[in-house]
Amino acid sequence: MRSILRASWTILCLPLTFAYIISSLSPFIPPRTISSVSVLGLGFPYIFALYFICMILSLRRHRKLAIIMMFLLPFGIYNAIHTFALRPSHDWVTAKDSTTLRVMTWNVQGFANYLRRKKSKAAYRTNKAEMLATIDEMHPDVLCMQEYRNIENAKRRTPIRRELDSLGFKYFYTSKDRAGAYPKNPSVWLEEGVAIYSRYPIIDSGKVCINAAYESDTENLIHADILFNGKPVRIFTAHLESFTIYSDTAGKMTKGENIYEITYEKRRDAQYKIQETEIKHQAEVNVIRQELDKSPNAVIYCGDMNITPSSYTYRYLRGNDLQDAFLEKGSGIGNTFYKIGPTLRIDYILPEKDFEVTQCQRIAEKLSDHYPVVADMKWNH
Repeated sequence: MRSILRASWTILCLPLTFAYIISSLSPFIPPRTISSVSVLGLGFPYIFALYFICMILSLRRHRKLAIIMMFLLPFGIYNAIHTFALRPSHDWVTAKDSTTLRVMTWNVQGFANYLRRKKSKAAYRTNKAEMLATIDEMHPDVLCMQEYRNIENAKRRTPIRRELDSLGFKYFYTSKDRAGAYPKNPSVWLEEGVAIYSRYPIIDSGKVCINAAYESDTENLIHADILFNGKPVRIFTAHLESFTIYSDTAGKMTKGENIYEITYEKRRDAQYKIQETEIKHQAEVNVIRQELDKSPNAVIYCGDMNITPSSYTYRYLRGNDLQDAFLEKGSGIGNTFYKIGPTLRIDYILPEKDFEVTQCQRIAEKLSDHYPVVADMKWNH
């Protein structure tokens, strides 16, 4: 009986070990080469936790297996140190001096415009007011937004641009990826995309398409240059292709359909969608990395990347010159997209090593489907 249990435990641990090794290799294998590896990479925090638990449990009665698992443990070190910020959390220090640049990035989800349809106009106005209050409380010098939405000339609706101006953001640049007049009311003008708002004057700006290789309505890459303590800084922001995976399996069922068959089909579709999107991410990040390399100024990159730290595209984007502000001064896993699971950190502030990150915090307020991230930094020299 004991030998059967030992064999069963070994059989259980073998596929987990295989998954651990493959997910650990995800930062080093381009999605275009083997796209399925990137799918396992998304689940690295869970796979790592299960692998570690199995290794510890094997120490008592399955020592040979435990030794093999310990020998393979270093395979996941790169992913682990880029996924977990192993330091105690600290309270955010609001006060700062003129030598500190505070940067905030937030996928604002159109300032939760969906609430107008799903709940009420009052719920939308309340949520928007709370989002603006959060921005005001954190008091960033530079605010990068994805899924930005501004409406001009609408009755009983103050443009976001004007409300941010009242908070001290006098300078801004937006991508206008989708912009134009409403067909039913040509006097009302709408713009959507990514945006950079600043308390410092913007001395240069620009936009680059990151999805020219395929048809997509993805928001593009923009930059805004500011002078911080007499030195030019180029702020970039972008929003990479979303996965757009259905969370509701039975969302479009008709009478007589088998829910189990639909679930299976949608899971296969989800896997394919992840692989396809990861390949698009690689193409988008290639363009972004080229623009970072061409910058004549020190760089701070911010955005909703829709990629985790265990991905090839994250590693390629960071290169050898960008820091991850959360890894430098954050704590824990720091998930920023809470709708699916507790481990998805996909929103980043990545300053060049010309800066010293002094504090970083993910703000756990469910006002959008993403949590905002804010970081303070100073010149290194």
